[in-house]
Parts: sequence; structure tokens; C-alpha cells
Amino acid sequence: MKSKCTFRLGILLMTGLMSAGCGDGFGEAQEPIDLSPSSLNAARLSFQHIDRLYESDPAAAVEASRRLRPKLDELNQLLARVEVSREHFIEFYDLQPGGILVVERGPVADGRVLSDGDVARHSAVELYRQLTQGATPPTALVSAESRRAVPDDAHVIVPDEAAPHLESSGGFAPDLGEQGRDGFSSVTQPLTSADGPFWRDSVCYKGGDFFDCWSNVTGNGWAAADAKTSFTQLAPYRGTVGLWVSYESSVKAAWNVAAGEWFSFHQYSGTYWTCPPLVACGSTDYYIRNHRWDVTDAVGDGYHFTYAFRRNCSGGLCTFSP
Repeated sequence: MKSKCTFRLGILLMTGLMSAGCGDGFGEAQEPIDLSPSSLNAARLSFQHIDRLYESDPAAAVEASRRLRPKLDELNQLLARVEVSREHFIEFYDLQPGGILVVERGPVADGRVLSDGDVARHSAVELYRQLTQGATPPTALVSAESRRAVPDDAHVIVPDEAAPHLESSGGFAPDLGEQGRDGFSSVTQPLTSADGPFWRDSVCYKGGDFFDCWSNVTGNGWAAADAKTSFTQLAPYRGTVGLWVSYESSVKAAWNVAAGEWFSFHQYSGTYWTCPPLVACGSTDYYIRNHRWDVTDAVGDGYHFTYAFRRNCSGGLCTFSP
């Protein structure tokens, strides 16, 4: 289902590999994997090598992905992390000059811990305290949440175009492989390509100003829109894929996501006080800024994905996923 509002949907097709990175003992018969890339741009090569390793040794690829994550924490500007169960985390990232990105990641079998209301009704600091039974939040998280921008004309809503505009190069496609299992799963077992109906009916966003649902797909794809907030969920069931988040045309964070994992994201634009200068008030709103999500290194892999963008909303109402 697609919304009838302005957004862009496109495809990024990878056409080859760059030169190999530093060796780290994985895939020595193929490409060495750099598990300490110096930048997010350098991490692209690590993602590609992990994806290729998965074809011959899935267990080694998953382990390489796990060992890469401490470096990604640094590159992604991790503010705080709460482990709610083994390998199941709630994380907070600083997307400055944007707002805080809230991520839940873990095994599909665990289900989701955060409800829509948990994220929407609590600030990041309050959510951290709730998840940790009252622990003191890290200073970095408190500082990031208190950051406010001076109002400018860029936050004013521009009326939608009379005719919706949609772009797609058609690169991602339905995945027709591995659909032999009858029925579909609940979140108590790993998802497969047979779980398209479950993903479509129980997970996919069904509202917002810009939204779509990709179930049982393969290949790379992206979605972008000028919005106040955006929401995505990704669950590969075959292979490993990259997930990249950009804010105002600048890449801010990236993750390598393996089959059996389920990632959920809540992205917010930067905030500003709605009052005129020198006037005291407690009301804030989100800027309309460009949010973009890319799924990469997914040619031949299988995954479920959904996204939604919110623009025509105000203040705290923007934090509810549609």
C-alpha cells in the first residue's frame, strides 16, 4: 500500500566491490573483512564483504557482523544502550543536528519490548529511566535531548503538490525463494519468506504522510521524504543487509543486519521552541527535514521492510508511529 503524498522511492544497485580492507581472520579464502573501519564510508566495504561471506559461511558472517558493531557504535554516535535480554537492546543515537534516534534490535524470537506508547509518551531520558528501573541516564543522552535550535523559516509546512510524485527504478523485486513452509509465524520463531502475510498485516505501517510495506523482497532500495519524524522496521530472513539512515543528505548511521534479527527505528528531526525569541514557553516542535533510509547489499538476500514518514503533525503527536 502506498500513500498518495509526495515522497521518493528509488534503488541503489551495487555494481562491484572496492579494494579489500584490513584482514581480520574472516573469509580469508575470499575477502578479508575490516572490523575497525575508520568511517561510515569505509564500513560500506565491510558490509559488502560480510554479505559475500554469508554465501559460503553464514555463521562466520554473523560473527563478523557482531564483532563489527562496537566500531559502528562509535561511528554512529551511540549515546546509551540498555540490554533488555540476551542480545536484545534498546539504543539511543545522536543524529545532530537532528534529534535522537531510538533503535530496538534483537532476535525475532524475542518479539518487541517497546510499544508505540513507550516511545511516543516519554522523552529519551524518561524512556532510559523506565527501561533501567530508575538508573541515572548518561550525561551525553541528557545533553543531546536538551539541545534546541533557534526557529527559522525552514520549518514552515509547504502545501503538497497537486499531483503526487513517485520515483522508482524498480530494482528491488518480490522474493520467490524459500516459501515452502505452510502458514506464517508469530514473533516466537524466526521469520522466513513465508511470513509476508504476517509482516503485511501485523507489522507494516498503514498510515502517515508517506508510507509503504515491502514484504518478501530482494535487492537494494531506499525511501526518502521531507518530514518531522520517520519510522522503519527491517527483518532479513536470508543473508545480511545494510541499513543506512541519512538526515539532510548526510549519512548519520549504519548497521549490518543478519537473518533472524529484527530492527525497529524511530527518527526525529531537530526541535525548536515555538515561541518568539525572548518569550518563555514550554512548547517545542520538530523541523521538517529530509529523512532517508537505504537498504543495501541485499541483492540475492531476502527481507521484510516497512517505513512511514510524518510531516503534517504537531509536537508530541509526531512521535506516534502511524
